[in-house]
Amino acid sequence: MWIILLTLLEVASPKTAQRRLAETLAAADSIDSVVTRDRTVSFAITRAGTAFSVAVTTRKSGEVSSLVVTETPAGRVSEHGGLSWLSAELASGTAAVTRLAVDEDGAVTITTRNGRTYMAIPGRGSGGNAAIEAQWAAAWDRQVH
Repeated sequence: MWIILLTLLEVASPKTAQRRLAETLAAADSIDSVVTRDRTVSFAITRAGTAFSVAVTTRKSGEVSSLVVTETPAGRVSEHGGLSWLSAELASGTAAVTRLAVDEDGAVTITTRNGRTYMAIPGRGSGGNAAIEAQWAAAWDRQVH
C-alpha cells in the first residue's frame, strides 16, 4: 500500500520559518504531540478535521531554520491533544517562534520572539510553564470559590 503525503508548506528562510511556525501552531485546533530527532522537532497537529505534521529543522544553537508542513494519513485526528494549550498561548500575540531547544530527555523549550518560553514534554504535555500553570490555578480557584 502506498501512502502519498501532501506537502502544504515548505520554508527555508529562517525568519519566515519562525513566523510561519508560530502561525501554524496558533491556528491548530489540537496540538497532539511533539517528537525530536537530531535537530528536527516535529509537532503533530489537527486543524479543521485534518491531521498534519509540522517538521522544524533547527541550527545547533536551537534557532529555527526551516519548516515543512505535511498532511498526514487519515485516522490520526485528535479533538484536544496534550499540547493544545500552546495554540492559545501562541495566538495571544506571538509573532514568531525563534528557538526550539531540546534537552537530553527530549523535552523542548520553545522560545518566542517576544521572550516567552514554554516547555513541551513528549508524552506529558507541559512542564515548567508559569503562565499556563497560573491560568490553571486561577481557573481552579474560581471553581472552588
